[in-house]
Amino acid sequence: MEDSILDFTTNLAILHRQFQRAMNQILEADKMPVNITEFYLLVLVSETSQLNQRKAAWTMAVDEGLMARMVHHLVKLSLLQKETDPTDRRNRRLKLTADGKELVNQAITVLHDWWQQATPTDSNFDYAAITAQLQLLSSRVLQVDDRQSENH
Repeated sequence: MEDSILDFTTNLAILHRQFQRAMNQILEADKMPVNITEFYLLVLVSETSQLNQRKAAWTMAVDEGLMARMVHHLVKLSLLQKETDPTDRRNRRLKLTADGKELVNQAITVLHDWWQQATPTDSNFDYAAITAQLQLLSSRVLQVDDRQSENH
């Protein structure tokens, strides 16, 4: 039985796990002081304004305790800083430091190299079109998860 959604899910999982393993190895070999999950957090912070620790944990689907440890580690490395939200003094927003921005740029170069090698050379592969579709799916999943978390 052909099931395109199952095939999509399986291939997405394979790509994700292979990418994570390769990036962790590259980050370690390049002596970068972060793992792939911390890298994802740095990228999320770089692309999202007004992001706090709780929202970052929810968006990345990681435990709040793990998020707290990652934020602590990244602050200690001077890659991330917490700043008080002027509209809500209880809220601490996450922001990249200059070193954090530099590390993200270095890691993005590595990321591009990995995907360049993974991209089939005999096809017209359109990352922009795939990305647009994945962003639609991601937005939908985050909206559904947000509504479900509000009901619990």
